[in-house]
Amino acid sequence: VDRRSLLSLGCLGFTPLNPLSSLQANDQPPRAARAKSVLLLFMDGGPSHIDLFDLKMDAPDQIRGPVSPIESSVPGTFVGEHLPLVAKQMHCIAQIRSVRHEDIPHDQAVYRTLTGYRHNIQAGGLTVQPSDMPHIASAFSRADSRAIAMPRSIEIPEPMRIDARILPGQNAGLLGARWNPFPVHVTRAGEVIPPDVGRAENVAEKRLGQRRELLTSLRSRTSDKSVSATREFSALQDQVMRILQRPSIHEAFNLDREPAAVRDAYGRYRHGQSTLLARRLIEAGARFVTVYWGKETQDWGGDWKPMLVNNPWDTHRNHFPLIKDSLVPRADQTLAALLADLSDRGMLDDTLVVWMGEFGRSPKISSIFSTPGREHWPHAFTILMAGAGIKGGYIHGATDRNGAYVTDAPVSPADITATILDALGVDPQKTVPSRDSQHRLSTGSPLAELFA
Repeated sequence: VDRRSLLSLGCLGFTPLNPLSSLQANDQPPRAARAKSVLLLFMDGGPSHIDLFDLKMDAPDQIRGPVSPIESSVPGTFVGEHLPLVAKQMHCIAQIRSVRHEDIPHDQAVYRTLTGYRHNIQAGGLTVQPSDMPHIASAFSRADSRAIAMPRSIEIPEPMRIDARILPGQNAGLLGARWNPFPVHVTRAGEVIPPDVGRAENVAEKRLGQRRELLTSLRSRTSDKSVSATREFSALQDQVMRILQRPSIHEAFNLDREPAAVRDAYGRYRHGQSTLLARRLIEAGARFVTVYWGKETQDWGGDWKPMLVNNPWDTHRNHFPLIKDSLVPRADQTLAALLADLSDRGMLDDTLVVWMGEFGRSPKISSIFSTPGREHWPHAFTILMAGAGIKGGYIHGATDRNGAYVTDAPVSPADITATILDALGVDPQKTVPSRDSQHRLSTGSPLAELFA
């Protein structure tokens, strides 16, 4: 919905709503927050833990594959050879090598890792439903009572899909649409499409204030009918009005304000520019930004023609050329540049960076297709965290000699969501109002061992 539609529809009459009022009444004393904000980098399709971080060089060739280890900035810690830049930053990064769950298909696995809850397939199939559990960013937004002009949670560059179907678990679900992540599109060429919420040039600050007063007056004259159907829209209106009153917010979407050298460092491709944009939005006040990888054209090798795929890290085919020549080099460049940039700007101390996918890849190399690949593997995979007091160089948990199953300190997706919330100063066990009842933010336990 564009700016004109939002403002004009508001004049039809909606009940007044302060989107923070219901939170403030139930607030508990704030917890000590390690992180001011979170930047979540999500590798659509599932990156291979065994070729990147949890290498098993003593495993048989059919498990180990051709990837060699290289030394990192942490003595005794090795990473895959396609990560030379991240290797130099491992002293800032904690590895959680013992994450596991039971969901093999992408749909359920994405839902599980982003919400911390298992998908109830019987309730709504694998389509987005109002009863879905919320993305962790939306859950945090609902629990955060701080008034800010910038949207609390933002998603870049587009939602994850299979074919044309958006995967569940990426929005606010049962919390209501007002808590959905604010979408910002970045094209496959890396061009940012700023959201259309700019103030018209002929509307001065005073006039905008008068319009807001008029809108509030019109709301107060309406009946209480259909309150539940309109309050979410009213909250979105209020958010847009706050953005309109802060012209400086729009500058955060303009990557041309960044030096060319910085843009080059992140990478002049979609993931690199999306991550740079995320850093700018956090700098402007956003609390939680999720960067998905986004669909791209991929060469599957052999007799396969290049195809546009929605989950590029899903390397069933042509796995080793893809991670060597395409996927890992870009992820390596962007993550290393982000950590260095945040550190240089003094933002790494209070920004939690999370790098993850929905699962790992199978230890056994697959020969199902004409080009070797690795299959879905939720039984053991690695998630990275950095910043906000994370112990750099720390490794949590372990897997067996083939990287197939967790042997020490198992971690669930719910534990990951609890750790993120706890770092933000929110009690993971807290309940917040949902459409019909109450929602518990997380059922997991924070990983206190990750923090210094």
